[in-house]
Amino acid sequence: MLDALAPYVESSHGIIDCHAHFWSGRDVPVVVDEARRLGLRGVCVSSLMNWDWEEAACPGDGNSIVFDAATQNPEVLGYVYLDPRLPELAQAQLDRYLDHPSMIGVKLWIACRANDASVHPIAERAARDGFIMLVHSWRRGHRLAKGYQTLPYQVGQLASSFPEVDFIMAHMGGDWESGIREVAGVPNVLVDTCGSINESGMVEMGAEVLGARRVVYGSDAPGAGYLPNIGKVISARIGEGEKRLILGGNMAGLLKRHSRGF
Repeated sequence: MLDALAPYVESSHGIIDCHAHFWSGRDVPVVVDEARRLGLRGVCVSSLMNWDWEEAACPGDGNSIVFDAATQNPEVLGYVYLDPRLPELAQAQLDRYLDHPSMIGVKLWIACRANDASVHPIAERAARDGFIMLVHSWRRGHRLAKGYQTLPYQVGQLASSFPEVDFIMAHMGGDWESGIREVAGVPNVLVDTCGSINESGMVEMGAEVLGARRVVYGSDAPGAGYLPNIGKVISARIGEGEKRLILGGNMAGLLKRHSRGF
């Protein structure tokens, strides 16, 4: 498998994982060491440390882990994890990390739907200060019953309200066949490939419906592996140039456009 990775690792943009996590400080060496073993150029990481979505998240400790790790490991790029229901804390966390050289954007906790008005102050900061917004979206499983799981069309509504902000919709919306279509008409939404949903056709559909430039590789590590998620891009029935864009070129372009990261 490492031989199969070599052409992509050695390409001009390399491989950049747009969506990984540190669930605790113990995950830092696990995620970083595996990224180095595989030759990844960058790993974009967030850390919440509180997975009970019924409670208000206080992500300060997780953000500290991410940006301390980024200071020590050049592969690590950081998202500031924010809970939109805590606006003062969210703005304070943004203020704290905005000028960190490895800060590339924010990851929204699934505390509310993406089109909720409480998200707007964060999106306004993204428009003003120039950073990416990674938004979890998932149309599968029991979390939908909680009433605040973001659906793909709601990511599209948020992005339509802030056309100058680059959004990444995580997991292709979970139910990727509908998720891809629901954001197709919103050009500032990219979709990532991350998670354990390694189903045949998802990368091909993303490239066909959205264009390969709106698809980015993500792993969801350490909860999901690097290799299965890289493998579904490499094995996709698309062009080699499209694979290189998805694995690293598109994310490198986003980072360059916002003067963040590399």
